Amino acid sequence: MKHIQKVWLLSIIGMLLSYCSPAQILKADTIQIPKDDLTKVAKSLDSGKKQYKIIPRIATIRSAMVPGWGQIYNRQYWKLPILAAGFGVNVYFIIHNNEYYQLFLNKSRYVTENNLTGTSITYNGVTREMTAAQLKTGTQYYHRYRDTAILFVLVIWAANIIDANVTAHLKTFDLTDDISMKIQPAVTTPFMNSPAFGAKITLALK
Repeated sequence: MKHIQKVWLLSIIGMLLSYCSPAQILKADTIQIPKDDLTKVAKSLDSGKKQYKIIPRIATIRSAMVPGWGQIYNRQYWKLPILAAGFGVNVYFIIHNNEYYQLFLNKSRYVTENNLTGTSITYNGVTREMTAAQLKTGTQYYHRYRDTAILFVLVIWAANIIDANVTAHLKTFDLTDDISMKIQPAVTTPFMNSPAFGAKITLALK
């Protein structure tokens, strides 16, 4: 009888210990979060951060208004010296050629209105005697190169607008290098339902 009582007592103690074991306590207090939920939380935190968004239309309009403004908007500051050099050189030639064009044009008109064969003209720091034909040639020369410089300014301006637009569009694309390739074993049944062992290549583009 005493032996049976000891067995019952040990059984009850064992049951109590099993309910109060550290393993059960840890298991009850442990919270398992699925991996997908952690990924969603991380993405939500990243999306909450303020990101610099580039809109191609705004970049195009700004470049059309002020050359280089679209490049600043696209954060391509290294292009500004190139644009400044292109505009600066051509603006200089516009002013220079227009100055001599006006000089030769006025002298040519003076000779024509007074029925003269020629007159003296000072340019590049030197005074020369020129005929009416030479004055006319000089007028056409500087007029042509002044207009060419103006054309170059317009070309650079248009290129500046196109560059800002194209760059803004490229910056909106997903250009990540997340390209992965996996080689896995595979079983196929090409003929008469007989299995054939081989390899399967999976290329993932993201």
